[in-house]
Formats: sequence, structure tokens, C-alpha cells
Amino acid sequence: MRISEVFLSLQGEGTHVGIPTVFVRLQECNLRCAYPCDTPYALDPAGGEEMSVDEVMKRVRDFKKDGWVEITGGEPLLQLKGVCALVQKLKYEGYFVEIETNGSFDPPEWFRLVDSWNVDIKCPCSGPAYGSFKPRWLKRLRKRDALKFVVGTQEDLNFVRGLLSGAKLRPTILISPMLPSSHISDVLMSPWLQEVWDFCVRNNFRWSFQQHKLAWGNLRGV
Repeated sequence: MRISEVFLSLQGEGTHVGIPTVFVRLQECNLRCAYPCDTPYALDPAGGEEMSVDEVMKRVRDFKKDGWVEITGGEPLLQLKGVCALVQKLKYEGYFVEIETNGSFDPPEWFRLVDSWNVDIKCPCSGPAYGSFKPRWLKRLRKRDALKFVVGTQEDLNFVRGLLSGAKLRPTILISPMLPSSHISDVLMSPWLQEVWDFCVRNNFRWSFQQHKLAWGNLRGV
């Protein structure tokens, strides 16, 4: 497997926010969004390091013997065989597993092995990545899974509203506002954050803010 990094931190967003979690970040992504990627170092397939599943498991165990493991990227489903083997070993040893994917690949056959899926649907502001989502995810996701939307414009909010209007969905709907700046003083009380907050209130969606960035900015390994 091509691995970007393995580290222990708190889950900074989503349905398990605040929980100590071991992150296994895979190298390479098949999409290129118009907005700046928050993990650009994980995009290049030649980056990171080659590791066996057993080597990844050893690093995970060195951090925690149980609890949650987040497999993210890049795009994890580009390394389907390796990720399947890793999930099987993690579950055998009693870990809880979440996978974050961009939804551009269909759900794998071993879908139900994973405790929680977080599927990031690309909105219009993502540019070239917009429209990459595979609709089959809408039928497969369970109550303990999540659909995530990173929103940066009013058009994005209209897209979310239109896509989910009348849909009978079981997963949690996560709305993640793009930060207007990397400076915390500009983020606090931002009009865009307030608009997205009100959007979540009106539509009964869950606000999902990248809290680790408030504490650390865009540092790696946090």
C-alpha cells in the first residue's frame, strides 16, 4: 500500500468529532478540486511510502490497541485490495473503522465490514471534481454512515437542497463550510459561516466544522 502518514489525533469533524482516532492516510487521489486541497501532499501517487498491511497494523497498534481508526486519503478506494485487507485485520483485532471517500467509485463488495462510511460529495465549487459522485451510495448508506458536502457558495447550498429534496435518506447529512481564510481572526463570526449555520438549522442538517484547523491550522499529523 502507498501510505502518506499514520498518526494519532482527535477526530476533528463528522459524526465522531472529538474522539481519539488513529488516522491512516493513503497516498494518491483521482480528483483535482478547484479549491485548495487541505492535504495536497497526499495527491501525488509517487509520494508517501510503500508499506505492507502488517506494517500499517504495527503503526496503528503502537498508537492505540483499540478504538477508532480512520482510513482516508487521498482516495482510499484507489487501493481497493490493500484497504480491504487492512479493514479485515482491523476488525479482527477489535477496532472500529471509518473510511472517508470522495464517492467517485461504487461501494465495494466488503461495504458492510466498515463501521462507518463518510462520503464526500463534491459540490459545484469543486470545479473539475463536480459530478464525480456515484449515485449507488445513496441506496447503500446506513444510519451510522454520513454524506458530507463542502460548501463555499450559494450555488453549493442550492445543489445540496436540490439533491436531497424529497430523498428518503438514512445517513447523517454533514455540511462543512469552506473556511474564508487561514487566519482565525477572519474565520470567527464570518458571514459565510453564519449563512451555512442558518442553512443547517432550516434544513435539519448537521454542521460539520474542521475543528482541528482552529487549533492547529493546516499542520500535518493533527
